[in-house]
Amino acid sequence: MNNKQRGFTLIEIVVGIVVLAVALTIVTGVFLPQANKMTSPMYQIKATALGKSIMNQVLIRYYDDVNVRSGSFSPCTSCTDDADLGPEFPESRVNPNNFNDVDDYNVYCDVNHDGSANTNYNPQLARQQLTNNSDNSYNGYGIRICVSLAADKFVTGSTANNVAKRISLTIFMPNNEEITLTSFKGNY
Repeated sequence: MNNKQRGFTLIEIVVGIVVLAVALTIVTGVFLPQANKMTSPMYQIKATALGKSIMNQVLIRYYDDVNVRSGSFSPCTSCTDDADLGPEFPESRVNPNNFNDVDDYNVYCDVNHDGSANTNYNPQLARQQLTNNSDNSYNGYGIRICVSLAADKFVTGSTANNVAKRISLTIFMPNNEEITLTSFKGNY
């Protein structure tokens, strides 16, 4: 047999496969974590779009139920107390399109005003009810909306219920990250 036609030995092939396996393991270990980081910005963009849409839906409502009853956007002087924030009868979380003032959305908060847990709260169900999303484009996303009085942010030392309300909207993403958007609705 001619030396120029000689092939690889079994040992040389095995060593080559081992070297290739080690190289692929190192390359995969470097690039795989980067792939996971690439999905995070996509989730954040989608969550921000969802959050802005829902926040706009909240902010177009009246400041308080007192405004609704009077049929006026003029400032209320005896507005709803902090402990009474939430939907009034017959409004319910099942049909958020009937909400008429911003604090009705407090039904989507996981904590009651007395500090106890809201056992009826479900972030995915809340998102479904608010987006009326039948095409499942936001699968894995959830929301929390908490409304509270925010006079202390505008008038030093004030605890009045007729200055402003803080709307805190948290979007939960499928990768277990969350984004919180905060806005204020003034009584004017």
